[in-house]
Amino acid sequence: MSVKLALMNEEAFNQYYNNAIQEYANEHVKAGNWSEEEALDKAKKQFEQLLPDGLETNDHVLFSIMYGIETVGTLWLNIRTKQHEKHGFIYDIKLDDDQRGKGYGKATMIALEEYAKSENINQISLHVFAHNERAVALYEKMGYEATSYNMSKKLS
Repeated sequence: MSVKLALMNEEAFNQYYNNAIQEYANEHVKAGNWSEEEALDKAKKQFEQLLPDGLETNDHVLFSIMYGIETVGTLWLNIRTKQHEKHGFIYDIKLDDDQRGKGYGKATMIALEEYAKSENINQISLHVFAHNERAVALYEKMGYEATSYNMSKKLS
């Protein structure tokens, strides 16, 4: 199975942007980082800082993940040069709910690596919430290694 990464168009971006803010807020609440009351506002502010010019924001590339002519998800990649090497950071990768468990995640990671090689990107990094066990398992299977841990303990 193979997928294609297609540059996201404005219509897809607008739909993605609004949904992603809500999902990002929810993930921070689930992880215990933010309260429900503050989450949406904090998420909006972070997205506005990261993508001030939407699709035209420098060093950010947003893709629709395509299987044939069907969009099955989205991928947001930031590309920076560090010490004369290009590094990619995955800000978001999301498959549509009805497309999960079909092998598109692995296929997307393979397509991303091919894109990275074509753009002379030397390293790809990402953040994954610890409670997202399915994603953690995929990334480990694809050869990603943990470079740090955030840990917390709830006190009563």
